[in-house]
Amino acid sequence: MTRGLWNDLRKTTLPSNASQSEKTLLEAFDRWSQSSRVTINSIKPQWKRGATEDYSLLECRVDAAGDLGTLAKFLYDVENSDMALRIESIELTSRDNDGRQLALGLSVSGLRLTPLDENR
Repeated sequence: MTRGLWNDLRKTTLPSNASQSEKTLLEAFDRWSQSSRVTINSIKPQWKRGATEDYSLLECRVDAAGDLGTLAKFLYDVENSDMALRIESIELTSRDNDGRQLALGLSVSGLRLTPLDENR
């Protein structure tokens, strides 16, 4: 059972090549924003070392805007993606007096089963 779960997890991690990992995740954010009609203002990727030498993390800070429905759809798509992603934090703030337009600050980390120094 554990070996099967591990093999399934390995299939969903980011590619070993750092550039390809970044491209894969940025393209996914583009798809999710288009399908939800969210406006992405910025994406700031940054590589981090894992707790062990067996892996590294691609952390992305995403700043986006939309109404409650579009942001909920966007978050749903990120959370239910088949990629090995973890939502680290979410911040919602109002962009107008009525609270109809919202700003989203999202921190997401993606798992890559390659150490940071390798292929970077």
